Amino acid sequence: MPGKRARRHFSQLSEFDRALIIGMKTAVWLTGRVAGQVDRSECAVRNCWAQWTRGGTHAWKTGSGCEQEDHTRREDRRIVRQALVDPTVTRSMIRADVGVAIIRQTISRHLSEANLKSKRPFVHFL
Repeated sequence: MPGKRARRHFSQLSEFDRALIIGMKTAVWLTGRVAGQVDRSECAVRNCWAQWTRGGTHAWKTGSGCEQEDHTRREDRRIVRQALVDPTVTRSMIRADVGVAIIRQTISRHLSEANLKSKRPFVHFL
């Protein structure tokens, strides 16, 4: 479409853009005018402004999901060692042997970080 500016819909807003949006919205600019000025979609401007008015900050959270438990490196090594010693051991057996509250996903993550794959035998159909 000639005459239309290409907007960057899917890229993250930089800190500078966020500060510009907040400054213009604080100065009571309309959302469409702010979006045209910073070359972003109106939806991105609305989301940035909503985040600012709700939380008082324009920075994104560092991550999503549950906070990770602090496990010692010894416990992490123990998980991997058990899988190396007995390739048929299950995650629930590892969890019981480690002795601390640890979820299955954590065990799987440690095993994949150590490049340990499933030792399930391959079934060949004829």
